[in-house]
Amino acid sequence: MTHTAYLGPSGSFTEAALAGLGTPRDRAVPYASVQQALAAARTGAADAAVVPWENSVEGPVTATVDALARHPGLSITGETLLRVEFVLAAPSGHASAPVRRVLTHPHAHAQCRDWLEERLPHAEFVPTGSTAEAARTVAEAGVPGDAAIAAPATAAGYGLDLLAEGIGDRPDAVTRFVRVVRVSLEGRDGRDDPLPAPTGEDRSTLFVPLAGPVGELQDVLREFTRTRTPLTAVLPRPAGDGLGRYSFLLECEGHIDQPAVRTTVDALRRRFTKTRFLGSYPRAVTRPLLTPTTPTPTLPR
Repeated sequence: MTHTAYLGPSGSFTEAALAGLGTPRDRAVPYASVQQALAAARTGAADAAVVPWENSVEGPVTATVDALARHPGLSITGETLLRVEFVLAAPSGHASAPVRRVLTHPHAHAQCRDWLEERLPHAEFVPTGSTAEAARTVAEAGVPGDAAIAAPATAAGYGLDLLAEGIGDRPDAVTRFVRVVRVSLEGRDGRDDPLPAPTGEDRSTLFVPLAGPVGELQDVLREFTRTRTPLTAVLPRPAGDGLGRYSFLLECEGHIDQPAVRTTVDALRRRFTKTRFLGSYPRAVTRPLLTPTTPTPTLPR
């Protein structure tokens, strides 16, 4: 049976985002990292992957961006938005112990930074692959002084004792998740298929490795200006072969089947031959935001 890979374990925010992308939970399998989930889709072990892409407070999830940019064979086909809220929770029976270590995903930690600096300035931060992994680890280890930052339902599902709720620095925080599928590297007409049909409210994503200094970004932006294609994001990522050399993840309004977007992408491919089109898909901004409806996880026996 085919399945959708997602960043787990059970109880993660990514699992809660599955519903917004039309994926039943009984057809989804958790993976330990973004890279593993995307690799499952890329190799055909899974028929799709759902992973976090961007947070309204902390910005892009670089593990996802870099994995898609550096490994061909994947395309974004959809996105959804999820409200995120956080609690601090301790192992059952140890709520009175002073918190010495806080386990959570780096993005969640960043979204609670002010609260932690004010109330737990000396606590050690221990990064985990997801907030659900943090909750599971704290529950299984049962170490007094450990605490996890996770979604309220996830902390409760793993049997943790609540220490504080509403600890996020921004109560209106939202995370964008994307659905990614495997594509042929020999796309029709130079385009990676499959591709959702245009809806009139779409987003396109592409990755442009610059051949020279960062000044070449002006040439990239000029193409969008020339075709009047609205850019919505310009994210620099280090090229990895020396300081001052960058690649850029670009997002714009519109669908590759629209002449303006097609003309822009084709021009960038001619100018920067390693440009990769990562997909056109319906924008989630026109849909109601999901709220975390994380299921109650079951601890491993």
